[in-house]
Amino acid sequence: MRTEELFYPELQVVIGPYVLQEGITFTSYSDPKTPYDWCRILFTEEFQGSIQVEEKAEVEVYAGYGGSLQLFFKGLVAKNYNQAGAKDEILVKDYSLKLAETKVTNTFLDVSPQELVQYSLQEAGIIEYELTDQVYRPKGVVSVIQKTVVEFLKEINALWNIQADSYFQLGKFYWGMEPEQQEIYVFEYGSNIISLTRENSFWVLLTVSVPFIGHSQLIEGEHPYVSGEFLVSRVSCFVNEDGWLRTKIWFQA
Repeated sequence: MRTEELFYPELQVVIGPYVLQEGITFTSYSDPKTPYDWCRILFTEEFQGSIQVEEKAEVEVYAGYGGSLQLFFKGLVAKNYNQAGAKDEILVKDYSLKLAETKVTNTFLDVSPQELVQYSLQEAGIIEYELTDQVYRPKGVVSVIQKTVVEFLKEINALWNIQADSYFQLGKFYWGMEPEQQEIYVFEYGSNIISLTRENSFWVLLTVSVPFIGHSQLIEGEHPYVSGEFLVSRVSCFVNEDGWLRTKIWFQA
């Protein structure tokens, strides 16, 4: 378990040919139940009108402390951005963009769901992925005609009557499993918890910047309202009105 004093974060955004450490703010949102994770990068006057980025340009967002930066969002520019644009922001989506745009057509014989997922990812140009090793009975014949990878993934679940969640984290695709977690981070009342409230059926923990926390990870909370280990449902990181980097974590007790 690990508790840290995380109060003075550093930020870096690599977007196309640009490496930005000042003059930017952002908001990111990560939820396995949504079509894609996203990050909205906003420019201050320092950079407005001077940046041009093409659609599908690679984006990496880093945050950290004491000169040690850690990647916490990776994706693609959703549409072209140039100085003629009226907005001062760039919308970045995770690699689900590729899955939504790639269509597959093929017939497979004596095939497992993992083989179909792997084929679809390769068609979309996704090379980093981990799939569950659970054994499923092969299907004799599976045909697909001009369906997007997103649609085909849903069909694969239906064909085998399974509920295999799939999502990207840091550019890597996961199907039917979660990323390996090395440590469980501790959030303590009176230390690194700014507030703890209820929202519908979720607890919502507001804390200082913790860019290394993602959905589907375990955290430990120590608070008068609720204590124990909890599975993170979704996460949002953002720069608040005072310029501080904050993280909001949703979980259920």
